Amino acid sequence: MIRKVLSFIIAFFMLLPLLAACSEKPKTPTVTGTADVTSQTEPVTEYVFHDAVPELDFDGAVFDILQTSEKNWLYVEDLNGEKLNDVVYERNRQMEERFNITIEEPVTAGWSNFISMTTQLVTADDDQFDMASYLLRRVGELMPHNLLRNVLTLPYIDIDSPWYTQGLEDAVLDGKLIFLTCDYTLSYTAATVAMYFNKTKWIDYLHSTEDLYQTVRDGKWTLDRLMGYSIDLYNDVNGNGKRDADDFYGFGADPYSCTNGFIYGADMRRMQILGDSYATYEVKMDMLNELLVDLYSKLRVLMTTSNGAVSKYYGTKIDDIKNNTEVFFAGNALFSSFSVGGITSPEMVSMEDDFGILPVPKWNEDQQEYYTNIDNQSSDVICVLKTVRDTELVGAVIEAMSAASYELVVPLYCESVLELRGARDPESSEMLRMILGTRVMDWETLYGSGGWTTRHAKFVTTENCPEIVSGIEQRLREVQNIYDNQLDVILDLQ
Repeated sequence: MIRKVLSFIIAFFMLLPLLAACSEKPKTPTVTGTADVTSQTEPVTEYVFHDAVPELDFDGAVFDILQTSEKNWLYVEDLNGEKLNDVVYERNRQMEERFNITIEEPVTAGWSNFISMTTQLVTADDDQFDMASYLLRRVGELMPHNLLRNVLTLPYIDIDSPWYTQGLEDAVLDGKLIFLTCDYTLSYTAATVAMYFNKTKWIDYLHSTEDLYQTVRDGKWTLDRLMGYSIDLYNDVNGNGKRDADDFYGFGADPYSCTNGFIYGADMRRMQILGDSYATYEVKMDMLNELLVDLYSKLRVLMTTSNGAVSKYYGTKIDDIKNNTEVFFAGNALFSSFSVGGITSPEMVSMEDDFGILPVPKWNEDQQEYYTNIDNQSSDVICVLKTVRDTELVGAVIEAMSAASYELVVPLYCESVLELRGARDPESSEMLRMILGTRVMDWETLYGSGGWTTRHAKFVTTENCPEIVSGIEQRLREVQNIYDNQLDVILDLQ
């Protein structure tokens, strides 16, 4: 992991001369999960490739992509003076020159049409598309259709490289991996879960001289510390004697999008794969682990039952959840947690108070490192249809594009999202680089859609804490069946 963080920082500083040459003219973006910055920039200088892909010539081959959305910045039509647009254009252009290929504008099918479209292609043995991107939250619906190939059969793919999520090898089973999580898909970067705090109200309400950034550096940013600051923090600002949107709260966040971040931030897991062969592999649940139940209990207090929880006013129904984060945008909550891409929302861009970025807190100070996960509702993953014939082309492009995105696009994206808020402080940039370097991936996050990753938020959005255990017990068999079926799909993959 340290190698990945250091590599990211090195890549970032390699890009500083380019960033310094850019004027800053931010505009309010659309809510796409990626930044949309109009700062003018000179064309990117020729990129020195740091991947291990050899010199290859594909004799003018066309590289076709099928995607479920356009938020990944896999392709842009031309230079237009916007920094992020232009670095993606130059990345693609240099790849075309390097491999003697033409990258076509992706076809956008939308996830609702993806399965029917790809089923027709596979049935017809049509290799029209070389690569596809698909919504992580929906992979459970896609896997049983037997449309995809084992991406580890592609040459040049090296999932130990820093442009792939650390721990991705934990999702490999029987030498098989169906999806890739990497920096080629920018939505995966944007979906990274982080913590945010209102710097203005930190002084106004807590009158604290503590430097939270230094607390992070010292390894002391923990869940208990966050709760100590927030669970009792409530102020009836308008003096009307009731909790409402004008009051000030300690914590407000969408538990459906950030709870996974807290689980992985505490370096905990809900299941594991046992066995060492096709015949012995099995999914073993660990949801009733005492520490995990304790974590869920604390998260329920933080997010729902404490005096400082925004949702104690708004409620925890799905239709009400978005208000919890909007209270933070309005400057009426001290802490929140949401994805990195949330910084580009119009509400965050127009937020009057200053804010800071922090990693997801550790479980305790004994934990050696910070970790985070991603919001699977807004993240795409890369996959390859089983009909692909030119595997060398596909493997070379995915690996090289992921490396170039890691070294060029992601650092610029980080700067872009911060520029939308006026490049608030160097510490936020430091924290953002740290957060992206501590994302983790495992079997459950990659394949477990429909399981705990989408069901467990209910454990922290009701007020009766003892029902966490009974709620887990009620769902164990159903989730076990989901995971067992996913395991069978992977093991049967040819």
